[in-house]
Amino acid sequence: MVHMTLKLVFTRVVLLIFLMAFGRAAMAADISDIGISVHDNQTRLFIRIGSEQSPKVFTMDGGKPRIVVDLAKANLSADALQKTGGNNYFTGEGAISKLRFAKQKQNGLRFVADLKPDSKYMSHNYEDGVLTVLILGSAIGQTFVRISDDGTPIPRLKPDIGINSGINDSIPVPRLKASRRTKAVKKAVRKPVIVIDPGHGGHDPGAIGSAKVHEETVTLKAALELRRQLRASGKYKVVMTRSTDKYIDHDKRVLIARKAGADLFISIHADATASATTRGASVYTLASRAEARTHKVVSQQNWVLDVDLTRKSAPVSNILVDLAQRKTLTKSGQFADILIPELKKQTRMVGNSHRRAGYYVLLAPDVPAVLLEMGFISNAKDEKLLNSTSHRTKLMKSVVVAINKYFNAQTRLQ
Repeated sequence: MVHMTLKLVFTRVVLLIFLMAFGRAAMAADISDIGISVHDNQTRLFIRIGSEQSPKVFTMDGGKPRIVVDLAKANLSADALQKTGGNNYFTGEGAISKLRFAKQKQNGLRFVADLKPDSKYMSHNYEDGVLTVLILGSAIGQTFVRISDDGTPIPRLKPDIGINSGINDSIPVPRLKASRRTKAVKKAVRKPVIVIDPGHGGHDPGAIGSAKVHEETVTLKAALELRRQLRASGKYKVVMTRSTDKYIDHDKRVLIARKAGADLFISIHADATASATTRGASVYTLASRAEARTHKVVSQQNWVLDVDLTRKSAPVSNILVDLAQRKTLTKSGQFADILIPELKKQTRMVGNSHRRAGYYVLLAPDVPAVLLEMGFISNAKDEKLLNSTSHRTKLMKSVVVAINKYFNAQTRLQ
């Protein structure tokens, strides 16, 4: 009883010291709550900030990946401190091993999230007083522990041993069986992530044909059909930017792709022009004249590539973004060159069917992306085809064939 009383007194004293060190009463504290959620390979850190100030978020490596959150003026509430158990850190979950905190100069507060070696910062946003940081790591039950230079997980061999063996399963160990014959160990295979983006939606119907067919409707139906066929193949993980009639901002469409760790982004549209005779499908990739916009978008959207741009000078950062974009544009062009011949087997194509433009959804410097114009909804024949279930099914089948060929080629190159 005396021991428990002393422990309770000690905890209260520690909390009191923290509150005094952080310089404000509990009622006036800024940080009211901190939480971590884990779903598959995605870990999200939530920090509720009771002020209008925008937090500064950046990454550090030095052999130990970390995410740093700086607040100019902030304190931890008594409730938040209670979760620490008297320590100067919060216990981590998922991709976060530990969340440390310390006072900075002039009432500032710094959080440092120590990441596990197989984890990677993806993005963050600050809305309604809550900072959300997204981190990608190994999914529970999977064996991915390392990320290769091109962003793909490298599988490891997991030992077939009991949980009480004392062996650290982070060390690659071959599976052994008491048999003279050896069998090939099956490696975990990561399914490529395909993000499908149906154009327009909600308050934005897109182009409208003479028969009153809306672009937003046929793009969504085509996208859902493409998702159905890809899922049926069992080869891919499919993510939709929208699956209902709602509008998604362009920047959020790209952010969805980056958060999902997309290996390929396909935006589906229907073209329109003043000439009612123009018809045919086409495929767009990012134009070289629009590449400069990427640097601005990377800064505005807090995008971070596989390198820490916050510790580089502006010229070096621009070079690193350019290098990443060069590789991405090459892959986008490779997919477009595979897709166009497959589309030609199922539908009419416009002249110069591989086109370049500065569409926002093509700007991500690290996600290969194409924009597919299925035909001209302003042309009566194309409008009728786009509104046809059988035509859309055949068209999306050609896209699936192209996707299969593209990833088969990527595998051979790797």
